[in-house]
Amino acid sequence: MWNDFECERFIFEERQAIIVYPKCPKNGKMLLKTEYLDAFPGFDTAMLERGYCLIHISHQSRWAPDAETDIMAKFVAFCAKKLGLSSKCVVEGLSCGGLQAAKLAELYPETVSVLYLDAPVLNILSMFGLGECKCEGLEKFQREIIATYGVSSSTIVNFRKSPIDNMKPLIENNIPVIMLYGNADTTVIYEENGKVLENYYLENGGTIKVISRSMCPHHPHGLDDPSVIIDFIEENICRG
Repeated sequence: MWNDFECERFIFEERQAIIVYPKCPKNGKMLLKTEYLDAFPGFDTAMLERGYCLIHISHQSRWAPDAETDIMAKFVAFCAKKLGLSSKCVVEGLSCGGLQAAKLAELYPETVSVLYLDAPVLNILSMFGLGECKCEGLEKFQREIIATYGVSSSTIVNFRKSPIDNMKPLIENNIPVIMLYGNADTTVIYEENGKVLENYYLENGGTIKVISRSMCPHHPHGLDDPSVIIDFIEENICRG
């Protein structure tokens, strides 16, 4: 069981995977939660109650190297075939999960119908400390990014594989985005991450809705009442 919903756990490409099933009849659609499956599940359970199947696969790195994105795309295709559901899914990304979600949309837009991003990491240079991020976990972020991408403190300035470096595929494939952020977030600095995506969408005619949570730090994610997120998704899901 997962939060009182039936689930199936298995191994996919040597990674832990899970499918969570709604109690009501399936509505033909999937929700992919890219990272932190058990964190802030209110939105996820609300989607399950509407007939979505929830899917998740673990990652060897939370910093979205291409190899992990490739496997995630294969997992989406596998679940769609196994369950007889749409090959496009709603993709939810919290924090580093937002990095994974945006990379999936960039490299495999055919798998994504709508993006729900929540305090998303979209700029790896920012998380390395080349901006205003001065949080307690910064040194850990740096070690993980170095291990994932083989960069160093000297070469990271040349890194150009963040989602903000290639947002064009999201616009070209009409992928709608709903994005939340806390205006007191000192971990994932909105102006260096989500704001770049927001500006790009507004400048290029993309469909985007942005919600600022007043006086909110990086946590908690989500909203006490997720209906505004769900309404946006269900109004825009056919555009993806």
